[in-house]
Amino acid sequence: MVIRMRIYHSENANHEKADEVFYKYVKPVHEKYGALFLDRYRDKAGKVVVMWQYESEEDMLRIQEAAANDENTKKYKDKRVRNGLHGFKFVEYILHPA
Repeated sequence: MVIRMRIYHSENANHEKADEVFYKYVKPVHEKYGALFLDRYRDKAGKVVVMWQYESEEDMLRIQEAAANDENTKKYKDKRVRNGLHGFKFVEYILHPA
């Protein structure tokens, strides 16, 4: 099992719109290809933390590529960009729970 955790430096984002777009346009696409959504929250500093679970690193890479090339990802890219889901720096951690 592998957990991918991203911490987005999105303190100045429109969090309400970003939340709406994430749950409507991002989460379903990743789940369609087999990612297990674990959590998405904003920390006290306003950074957004998102966590997904995968069977393996290979599975994670396959799912990320499939989601990036999905017709809905491409179709709604502008909506994601306008509503704070792109353009922010992030740190990504790949965790291997024991």
